[in-house]
Amino acid sequence: MLIDENNVQELLVKASENKAVFIYFFVKDAPECQKATDAVKANVPENNEYVSLAEADVSSEVGQAIAMQLGLRSVPTLVVLKKAQPVDALQGDDIPVKVAELVKKYMPSKADNLMREALEAEAQNNLAEAMQKALSAYEEDSNRMDLKFMLARICIKTKNLEKAHELLDNAGREEQSSQEYKDLISSLTLAEQAADSPQIRDLQEAFAKNPQDMEIAKQLAIALSEGGRHEEALNMLFEILKKDLGNAEIKKTFLDILSTLSGNPLQKTFRRKLYTLMY
Repeated sequence: MLIDENNVQELLVKASENKAVFIYFFVKDAPECQKATDAVKANVPENNEYVSLAEADVSSEVGQAIAMQLGLRSVPTLVVLKKAQPVDALQGDDIPVKVAELVKKYMPSKADNLMREALEAEAQNNLAEAMQKALSAYEEDSNRMDLKFMLARICIKTKNLEKAHELLDNAGREEQSSQEYKDLISSLTLAEQAADSPQIRDLQEAFAKNPQDMEIAKQLAIALSEGGRHEEALNMLFEILKKDLGNAEIKKTFLDILSTLSGNPLQKTFRRKLYTLMY
């Protein structure tokens, strides 16, 4: 949108509080601005959640005043404002070559978008979708502490305690010094204590004494899974199925546990194992 005396405050000051505002300084119909104008129009979104475009014709009084305030001496020039302060700029022939990369710098990455979707799903208590999105976000950029901690938190919520350990056990010094890391370790400790309940210990003892009792085996697998010990439960049931694939109750329990693991890599691993047995 072209800047004038009526919208300058809205387009530049207010808008730049929440997004990156790209101000394009040019002279209308000037041949030296044509390539830059075409590149800016093609690459800078007019207005979205993250970026907006404001055009300043320096042959106008308002455009000239803004250019002088920013200390510009030539056109075409592209200036990026954040919170009413210039943070980036391109001039002349650099604009057609570098504008796309500059815009990309201020747009969210794929990991950012996945993180937002994961947080939205988590807020709606859709933990299966949150887990899938968080895992995808972390795979996009495993060096980001915020993505690692988000995934670890959702792993604890979904009782995927093995994955939570994998993420938190090898934390760096900076990560370990953060309060969020300390809170996650506390949550993981509590989840592990809950996973080693008296009920599970009693069932383990009963199954050790009666390994042929499939009802005890089924109850133990369910209790283990509910306590977040999914891999332990699935391994136990798989060992039974290797000996007796026709055991319908054990197979159903195995599949029921798998169906609760959306977003958990164990789901694919144990489905593949079962298909290998069947086919």
